[in-house]
This record gives sequence, C-alpha cells and structure tokens, in this order.
Amino acid sequence: MNRIYVKFTIMCGLAAPLATQPAQAQRVALTLRQCIELATAHNPSIMAADKSVERARTLQGTAWDIDKTDLTLSQDPTSGGSPDNALSLTQSIDFPTLYIARHRQLKSETKAESARREVVLTQLMADVSSAYMQLAYEYELMRVLCEQDSVLTHYHNIVTGHRDAGDVSRVATLRAEMMVKENRLERDAAFARIEAQRARLASLTGADGPVAIADTCLRKIDFTPQPYSFTLSPRGQYAGSQVDIAEKALGVARNGFAPSLSLSLRNQLVFTGWDPYKQHRTRFDGGNFMGFEVGIGLPLFFGATKAKVRAARQERDIARLEMQQQQAQADGDYALALSRYNAAKAKVDFYEGEGIDKYKESVRIAGLEYANGEIGYYDYMDMLKGLVEMQMKRADAINEYNQSVIDIMRLTGFPDGMGGTPR
Repeated sequence: MNRIYVKFTIMCGLAAPLATQPAQAQRVALTLRQCIELATAHNPSIMAADKSVERARTLQGTAWDIDKTDLTLSQDPTSGGSPDNALSLTQSIDFPTLYIARHRQLKSETKAESARREVVLTQLMADVSSAYMQLAYEYELMRVLCEQDSVLTHYHNIVTGHRDAGDVSRVATLRAEMMVKENRLERDAAFARIEAQRARLASLTGADGPVAIADTCLRKIDFTPQPYSFTLSPRGQYAGSQVDIAEKALGVARNGFAPSLSLSLRNQLVFTGWDPYKQHRTRFDGGNFMGFEVGIGLPLFFGATKAKVRAARQERDIARLEMQQQQAQADGDYALALSRYNAAKAKVDFYEGEGIDKYKESVRIAGLEYANGEIGYYDYMDMLKGLVEMQMKRADAINEYNQSVIDIMRLTGFPDGMGGTPR
C-alpha cells in the first residue's frame, strides 16, 4: 500500500464543554485515533468484511474436494469362492494438478477478500476522519460566533449609551440590536450542526450516544503528498486481486484436459451361512486379498472444456479491462483531489499568516477609539464585519484543506498507526 507521511496536529487537549450543551450528552472526549479504533471494532461494514475474509480462508479447505468413495459388497452363491464374492473399495480422483490449481484460486480469493477489507477500512477511516474534522470545524465556527456575540453585545451597549446621550440615531441602535440577534441565530444553527455531526460520528463508530471529541481546536493536517501509484493503493490492490483470481480460474479450466484416475481394491468375502444351492464355497487359502484395479479416465471429447477455457480467458480479459477503467478513474480522482488540496493550501497559508492577528488587534484598537469618539460608527462596523468574515474564511479554508487531505488518503490509503489496532 502506498504510504503517506502524515501527522494529525489537531490535538489541543480536552476542551471545556459549551455552556449550552445538555448535561446528559457529556461523555468522555475521544481523539481521532480513538474514534477510528472504535469504528474498526464496532462498525458493521468492517465486521462483515472480517467475516468475508474468514469465510474465504475456510473455503481453502475445499480445494482437495475428492469424489466419494464407493464401497461395494458382492456375493454370487453360484460361483463358489471366486473373486466375485468380494468387498470392493473404489476411489476416483481428478489429476492432482487440478487440486493444486483450485487451491491457488481459493488462496487468490482469500487475498482478494483481504484487499476488499482494506478498501472498506480505508473508506471507513476516511468517513470517520471527515466527520471528526467537520465537527472540529463546527466547534470553530461556534467559538467565532460566541466571541462575536461578546463583541456585538458590547458594541450594542455603547450605541445604546450614545443614543441616550443623543449622539446617534435610533436607527443605529436598532441596527446594532439586529446584528446581535442575527449572530445569535447563527450561533444556534452552529450548535444544531454540532449535535448532528456528533450523531453522525456516533453512527460511524458504533457508539451508543453522541460522540464528544477531544480535539475541538481547528488545525490543519500536517501533510506532504507523495508519488501516487494506483497499483499500491487499496482500490488498485483489490482490482489486481480480481485479475489474479481470473488468471487462477483459467488455470483450473485448463486442467479439464487432464485425465482422471481410479483405484479399486477387492477383498474376498464369503458368507458361509448363505448357501441356498449347496455349493462348495470356501475362502482361498492364500489370503483374503484378491486383487486391485487401477484405471485412468481419458477426456476424448474436448468441446465443453475448450469452451470453458475460452470463457475463463474472456473473464480474465474483462478483469484486466475493468482494472484499467478503475485506474483511469482513480487517477482522475487523485488529480482533482490534489488540485483541490493545492488550492486549499494556498488559502490556508494566506489566512494562517500574520494578517488575521493584525486585523484582530486593529479591531480592538478601533473599539477603543470608537468608545472614545475618535472614529465613527460606520468605520467601526466595517472593522467588525471584516474580522468576522476573515475568521469565517480562515475556518472554511482549513476545513476545505483537511477534507482534501482526507480525500487524497481515501485514494492512496492511510498511513500506518491510524488503523483500528493499537500500535
């Protein structure tokens, strides 16, 4: 599997829960790794994939499926103690190369189920990671809106004071009041999205209630793209295993030209109490073993076998074409994901720079100047709106960046240590 060197740097410790969060929803906060481990252990899709691997491994025992053994008891009262009066053991088997070919095919099917499990696991890890990052993003929006509520409330109080002093009109006061109410509506909507996202994360992990995350601080994923190879990705390995199964099935079909073998052992068996014709019937003095028979079955008619071989060859060609189609689609998806990643990274680099910190400081100074009457109402409002817009854009950019990274790992596979087994 293609390994991606990546480190999740969103660990900010256990954040204090929001004051508006219901008490019954409080649970132990989980990291992203813990959520993935929980999902791997309890998600029905990965559990079904594990069962499929076990089933395929069990079916390997059917490779040497030999025909039933014939046990025949023959007694001819008119023939004395001849070999016809015998207990016969007959066994027919296919040529050994057929069993070997079947075993190889079943091993390939087991490998394919393991590869399919990797595809399911990668998809599950991507879904959990995406939901986790989206939840961290919603918490960031909530934090910005709560911070903005404090700023707007303070601004409303100032405007109200100026209105009482006759410095501003009632329109300005109403406008400030509307800004506070609109911001609180947005905050309530953000809280609803948080609860919905927690429920989605619970569904993915198999938790019995909404999941609380430990990493509520929105940070970008430390990620460096590596050269992409479809054949090393989970989807590529699964597609390759399908081609391998078709190759092994072709080998099984070709073994239809091989002969079959049979072996019979006969042991003299005379019922002395059964003599309706009063014949002299005794065992041979030389022993009870009478003889054996070895046979070989030659396939004289090859029409059906040739058709099976042609069909198996066509199945192999179909599997190869499907793999080529999947590779073309995956390469296109990777190119789009990488383009999205580069665009998002450029945005994050811009908003993660010193610009937003300087803008916050400018807003703080503008608030003091407005309170002292040094700047006007509209100047201060423009600063407030600009800060909110910049903070929102920064959160959007980081979330878009993180989601693009997860999309890339959905295609290439997640790095070691991110799976459900503790390392």
